[in-house]
Amino acid sequence: GELLQTRLAELVDRYELLHEVRGRGLMIGIEFGRPSSWKRRAPWAALQLARKGLFAQTVVHALFHRHRILTQVSGDHVEVIKLIPPLTIGEAEVDRFVTAFIDVMNEAHSGNALTNSLSRDFGRMLVRQTRKG
Repeated sequence: GELLQTRLAELVDRYELLHEVRGRGLMIGIEFGRPSSWKRRAPWAALQLARKGLFAQTVVHALFHRHRILTQVSGDHVEVIKLIPPLTIGEAEVDRFVTAFIDVMNEAHSGNALTNSLSRDFGRMLVRQTRKG
């Protein structure tokens, strides 16, 4: 837990959307928040208007669909994801998660590609549901 939390905490200064990493043992919370730069504020504000907590959901979605890593938003209208890895997690699994998380955060900071991906996937699900019904 300490290794995972330390590795993630090192990323707080790298990504302005990442505000805090906290936890106890293997229960870790990753908190996102309003960016300081104008470039990233507009997409952030748009997501907040659509639904508070949606950015965290886009991160959860990307981690699962691109990297097959299951995480969870910590609550409704909250910009925090929680990690509760198995007790058998080792350094290789920590490296895998951190690499996947960096990939997702790089995309989130490059523009609105992360939210576009989520919107596209939700659109596909709606089309499938409509065809079934």
